[in-house]
Amino acid sequence: MRAAIITIGTELTDGRIVDTNTTFIAGKLERCGLRISLALSLPDDDNAIGQGLTYVLELEPSLLVIAGGLGPTQDDITAPAIARTLKLDLRPNSEAVAMVAAAMGSTENTLLPHQLKQAMLPAGARPLKPAGTAPGFIILHNGVPVVALPGVPWELEALWPDVMIAPEIKPILETESAPARRSLCLYETGESAISTAIASFLAGRDNGIEVSICSRHHEVVVELAYASEEETLAEALLDDLRKRFAEQVYSEGEAIETVTGVELTRRKKTLAIGESCTGGMLGQTITAMDGASKFFRGGVIAYDNEVKHALLKVRNDTLETVGAVSEAVAQQLAIGARSVCTSDYGIGITGIAGPTGGTAGKPVGLVYICVSSEPGDFVRGFQFKGGRDDVRQAAVIAALHMLYQKMKDEDSVVR
Repeated sequence: MRAAIITIGTELTDGRIVDTNTTFIAGKLERCGLRISLALSLPDDDNAIGQGLTYVLELEPSLLVIAGGLGPTQDDITAPAIARTLKLDLRPNSEAVAMVAAAMGSTENTLLPHQLKQAMLPAGARPLKPAGTAPGFIILHNGVPVVALPGVPWELEALWPDVMIAPEIKPILETESAPARRSLCLYETGESAISTAIASFLAGRDNGIEVSICSRHHEVVVELAYASEEETLAEALLDDLRKRFAEQVYSEGEAIETVTGVELTRRKKTLAIGESCTGGMLGQTITAMDGASKFFRGGVIAYDNEVKHALLKVRNDTLETVGAVSEAVAQQLAIGARSVCTSDYGIGITGIAGPTGGTAGKPVGLVYICVSSEPGDFVRGFQFKGGRDDVRQAAVIAALHMLYQKMKDEDSVVR
């Protein structure tokens, strides 16, 4: 069965805000066995919403989820646009009025016009209790459930459990079974090599395994979706990939920061960082993890050379002779961070994120990273592609993979 998603908001269609609601909704529905046939973003325009809604319903989806445009402001026009398109009256819904009043800490009789606007629903709609002030609602159109939710991500996500158990939605979900899913994550292995290996393994086999390969910042995630009867073949495929790419596999779905955090905790080791071009992005990635305090000691954003020297003891003669973007400075940043924070491991990152600042000898995207520990230091240079954020994000990911690799190498030496 197929579902469709419409997200509404001019801030989405003009590029001011990234649409995370589609990602959330699609992920939840796909994992229930509902494939997404169409995802559409529309501006806060009555005609555009009407045309988009008509187009999607003509595709006869099993379910339509709409996000956005249910608030109290002038541009929140989703409910009246749905009513007009479906040829329904727009009227105050008594349940929704009570919900809005409760959310506002007010009474139904004292609601202001812009507050009451949130309770104006198409005739026949059933409201969903809001997480903020705007109720969502569900309405059936020719047997198709149309779900309208607020566009604020945390509000939408808070309402989602009620959507999943709604009597209009539950029968659809019960007719489908979610496919089993398995993932394999690799670093510094090309998509083409992995794709070729998968094709070779599956050649001549009659199977229902759906394979997706996604690559970003030198990481490749292979995801398999399959019915239960394909489990043996799926596991055999994963085993084959693990053997072919033994050095590149780092997890079965977990992000590299999670992998390194688990390994540091297991080893009872600590980490500190000295960042230049990443400007705190590595520290943010690490501390976003629950339990990071078990292994993360701290870090220094040493952007200016004087800060590099004063706080992390990067030598002035090194800065003068080879420059801030160099293997030597990355190494001294790592050693300095480890020393200042008395940690077992230290990471140092320095580079040119761009778009300006590059030279013929040191182009934009050049990054040096060092991981330092008592047994020795591991230093690498990279030439990352893309814009400023791409370079910084790729550097963070590379640093974590270098840390993971160093821990594995030290384990092999101990053994």
